[in-house]
Amino acid sequence: MNDQNAFLYEELRRLQKNKRIYQLLVGVGFAAFFVGVISGMILLCLLSFPLIMIATFLLSGLHKKLKANFGAPLMRNALSMVFDRVEYEPFRRLPDHVMRLDEMKLPFDVDRIEGSDHVRAMYKGMELEFSDIKLVDRRSNGKSTSYVTVFEGLWLVCDFGKPISSGILLRERNGASIRFLEKIGHGGNVIETENAAFNEKFLIVCEDQHDAFYVLTPHMMEYILEMDAMGMGVSYLRFTRDGKVHIAIHTGKDLFEVDTKTQPDMMIEKFLQEIHYVTGLIDALHLSDTVSDR
Repeated sequence: MNDQNAFLYEELRRLQKNKRIYQLLVGVGFAAFFVGVISGMILLCLLSFPLIMIATFLLSGLHKKLKANFGAPLMRNALSMVFDRVEYEPFRRLPDHVMRLDEMKLPFDVDRIEGSDHVRAMYKGMELEFSDIKLVDRRSNGKSTSYVTVFEGLWLVCDFGKPISSGILLRERNGASIRFLEKIGHGGNVIETENAAFNEKFLIVCEDQHDAFYVLTPHMMEYILEMDAMGMGVSYLRFTRDGKVHIAIHTGKDLFEVDTKTQPDMMIEKFLQEIHYVTGLIDALHLSDTVSDR
């Protein structure tokens, strides 16, 4: 065990100990409350509330400390093993101006954007940026309001290397396809390619059919199908005018999370597996080849 891992191991033990203490205090607070109710001791009930609130507050803040003091150093190490020029912000997400959510024309409404583990880096000479993203919709029936997670997963933006005159949208065909078409209005034309498997899998919308076939070459369509199979979720893609590609995959999972039961060496392995999931998507699309061809 190297010095850094030894330090992180001690930090993990400290955080685990604090977690047990806070959980115990919450339990004691609830026990005191119920004893007070049963015995009619109002003062005991009143004293239990501050204990429960303080212990719950400390317990909720423990996850942030765990990520900052334990997870973030290990994540930076794992990222530096795969990428160059790494910038990592554990508590931030992709900025709005990078996501350009309105241009994705997603088949659902979004009221709030959340996320974490923002990464900017170089991979095989190509700039990329990604983070975990959660999109939440606010829904009301006039009597009550609820918040529904409509997207949770990876949002990746990287160079495609081929500037085009109009954007191209791809999304998997499912029950939301009709709503997707309604949402885009007259902002594009639905097209089909000569690849029947690709047409069956994806709905393709582009303002300029020439651009669509310039990007969606026979090889690229096979690459996208391969990438989609690796994604383990619903895929949304957008090729932008400035030569970028957005890959958003709704997996319902949050990558790069830490676990108090995992030791430093195993945590790095977990992070590396998740990072290789990201690079696997890029490699499946052969994006470094398209960039190098410019």
